[in-house]
Amino acid sequence: MDSNQHSTAIDEAAEALRGGSITIPSKFEAIGFMSNAGSMGKITFTVPFKEVAERLTFERLLTRHDFDTESLTTPGQRDISEKHADKIATFLTESDRPYLGTLTIAIPEDQVKIEVLQPIASNVSLVKFVVPVTSENPIVEDGQHRVKGLTDAWRRVMQDPSSEEFSEAREMLEKSSIEMTLLLEGDPSVLSTIFVKMASTRPISASLIAIMDSSAVQNRLGQQVTRKSHYLSDRTTYLGAKAAQKLAAAKGRKYDPLYPAAAVRSAAAAIAGVGVRDRTPDQREDILNQIFEDRARREEKTIDEVIETVSTEIVDILDYAFTRVPGWKEMAADRLTASEFKAEYVHSAAAGLHVIANVIAAASVAGVDTREVVDELAKLPWRRDDLREATKDNEKVYVHQLFEDTLVRTSFDSKSGIWKAGQAGATRGAYEEATRKVIATLARQSPELAPMEEVKVLSALGLVTAGRGRPRKS
Repeated sequence: MDSNQHSTAIDEAAEALRGGSITIPSKFEAIGFMSNAGSMGKITFTVPFKEVAERLTFERLLTRHDFDTESLTTPGQRDISEKHADKIATFLTESDRPYLGTLTIAIPEDQVKIEVLQPIASNVSLVKFVVPVTSENPIVEDGQHRVKGLTDAWRRVMQDPSSEEFSEAREMLEKSSIEMTLLLEGDPSVLSTIFVKMASTRPISASLIAIMDSSAVQNRLGQQVTRKSHYLSDRTTYLGAKAAQKLAAAKGRKYDPLYPAAAVRSAAAAIAGVGVRDRTPDQREDILNQIFEDRARREEKTIDEVIETVSTEIVDILDYAFTRVPGWKEMAADRLTASEFKAEYVHSAAAGLHVIANVIAAASVAGVDTREVVDELAKLPWRRDDLREATKDNEKVYVHQLFEDTLVRTSFDSKSGIWKAGQAGATRGAYEEATRKVIATLARQSPELAPMEEVKVLSALGLVTAGRGRPRKS
């Protein structure tokens, strides 16, 4: 391109910025610098604060959804914290340097019309782009709290343009601009993973990461188990209570929280063969990867196919357990709410879920019928009031029949005058000991289940080190 052509391109860009040359009927149009993040294109541009606050809002040109584990096609976000957004709005109305950093939005590349005006450097070009009226709205990839905060701040200072209260804030905001980056990407799983990896403004809960981030095999397994399970899908929590209630209401359901998504993920990994060997998330990922790779080689399948198969197997046994194990059984029949279940049963906490998951894992490793194991689990004392009399320091006390000092700890309630079993804590050591006790109890009650107590089985799941544990009964 010669100097005359270069000048013409720059003149076109300047004219477009003044609103003169982009004529495609559009939702949004701008001049920016197009570059790449690997295989993904992106355009960075600057927009006056007023335009962002009045046009690029959730009500008009931007779209957001609370992340929904059942939706594989809609990009979702963590739920919005009103308090966090309000802090941003307050900052913008009080600061003489209202800088918000770069807002990141996203849209599929085929929904944007792009014209290259001038190459700038290697893989960088000056472009003008248009989001036509026929395109879907861009979604916020990073900065949803800032978008809400700046929108609320602008409405606050413009509520009465003649008032003196916000005169300085209006002046600061009117002369401010905001940098934005448009990612040319529409794949919900890609956007969710990018969001989890780049997010830094507010910590993301482990459960939301488990649901949104598909880059880890443990997350993909947990996501499929959550999505497929008839009894866990509506009871697995990953959003804040307010957003979860709203999402459930939109689907015509009742919010009935039970286990966090992070607990469902680790329980699924345990059943898949990890057991309690996962001392860290990275270790769980490595072990699970090896399990899936070995099975993929044996069955000549891809890792994705193995995850699909394993998740179906896990859901099959967990959903069966929900129809058999006391407490779960009542919830499955809609005779008990999650809150009632938590008050009455010892396996209502994540530690209890892990005990059942690891017992099922032991059955799989031992080669015994997992449904038979679940049927035997259903005979155990799972209620909090399943107590027995005992002696401590020469005094009569009451303790739980099976889970004392593992899942529960019993104490005397002076107000009610009765003994009650409360939480014993959610430590790994506690639920590992509870798992060993359950396996030993099942082995005593049913000779067919004795292989579950073999050293090689307990060792394979990390419940004992090699050389420890009771030998198989002859």
